Amino acid sequence: MRIAQVTPSYHPRIGGVETHVRRLALGFAEAGEQVTVITHQFGGARAEEWDGKVRVLRFPLAARSRNYPISPAMFHYLKSHAAGFDVVHGHNYHSIVGHAAAGSRLPFVFTPHYNATGHTWFRTKLHRLYRPIGARQFAAADAVICVSDAERQLLIRDFPGAAAKMVTIPNGTDLRRPAAGRDADPAQTPVLLTVGRLERYKNVDLVIDAFRALQDEATLVVVGDGPDRDRLERHVRATGSGGPIHFTGRVPDPVLDDLFARASVVTSASDHEAFGLTLADGLASGARVVASAIPAHVDLARRAGAGSPVALVDPRNARQFAAALETSLRAGRIQAGDVTLPTWAEIVADTRELYSRVIAEGQSARARGAV
Repeated sequence: MRIAQVTPSYHPRIGGVETHVRRLALGFAEAGEQVTVITHQFGGARAEEWDGKVRVLRFPLAARSRNYPISPAMFHYLKSHAAGFDVVHGHNYHSIVGHAAAGSRLPFVFTPHYNATGHTWFRTKLHRLYRPIGARQFAAADAVICVSDAERQLLIRDFPGAAAKMVTIPNGTDLRRPAAGRDADPAQTPVLLTVGRLERYKNVDLVIDAFRALQDEATLVVVGDGPDRDRLERHVRATGSGGPIHFTGRVPDPVLDDLFARASVVTSASDHEAFGLTLADGLASGARVVASAIPAHVDLARRAGAGSPVALVDPRNARQFAAALETSLRAGRIQAGDVTLPTWAEIVADTRELYSRVIAEGQSARARGAV
């Protein structure tokens, strides 16, 4: 298959959508498919490069809006090069790129990564205004992939006309192993890890507050970058003394692998997610999880199974949050691989099967129309 993955941004930018698209793209290429990632160009990124066996094309932005950036060059490329692909897979309802994918007239699979709201007051207002336009992506899609049952329920509520097209294919998990030559024993001081783009809705300040309330010695590592970083670093300085807190920014994959392999606890205080991707990677790699009790995290805990080391809390209840972190840090790591979640290899296989079905149905429909 010749697959186009269309996404607002891609590796090395950090985020759940970026990770999701990259894992799929690399998996498809490893399976022998011809994969092109079509994305926006940020900063000094190259217009064309290869990520392993995956071709990456980046298109300049005409409107650099933080909320809905747009690249007419991307729209034009997909329309003019549609014959070079068998299927197009658009990602992220909260951007414009799905419309570019739909405009290609190719068999179209859509993964919305849907949060049902914006991440700020202003973006929430824009989200409501955008909904009639965003709905066109669901109307155009031949299949809609939900990464969790919680996301699927939100989509059915807000876009009931597309319910028959929806299928749940969760994110996969990576068993993160330490860098070559290093063992997987946790550090002497327990590590609390949070990973993701630093946005206000992620509530990393609540993680910091709970960490400051811990009685036992520990280290907090915050991986990622984003618009909330300056505020969070000021918040750390304002909270006074306590265990060390490290902001790493973006880190190479081997460094992140090593952090997952050593963390005692991975945490998220996010207000809304389509899926708890970093939490799943933490569980698979032997870390315990303490997370906000939002539907996506509840869904992940259910998938991990009864007895899995997942504590769901209200992160705005500082005492409850800190107590859950303290208990999990004291309990220490579990054996990596003890929690069974879908692997990326399984998710890639399920998605390829869906592509094949969508392509076959499109060919059948065209044949009927030609008769």
